Amino acid sequence: MNDFSSIPKDPDTKIIEQSEIKINDIPAINQKWSWDGIKASSLVFHSKDVEEFNDDELLELIKESGIEINSSVTFSNKSEFRFVNYNFEVS
Repeated sequence: MNDFSSIPKDPDTKIIEQSEIKINDIPAINQKWSWDGIKASSLVFHSKDVEEFNDDELLELIKESGIEINSSVTFSNKSEFRFVNYNFEVS
């Protein structure tokens, strides 16, 4: 799989679980994390692998892969990565 070792890390965010997956043959990291009383999940892609998709198209691709999304979704770009954050829960 692709090298995801340089994913930017927020020092206050605790990664609870992380695994490498593929969505429609596109490598990604699936993370569950917590930060400041919030738990959520993120899919992290290399930006170059998903540059052809706008946010709505990428979200549809994710949903078609069977990943369950139960909350609002945010998108962000950091370094050479594209983050899709979802399933937010406030504890």
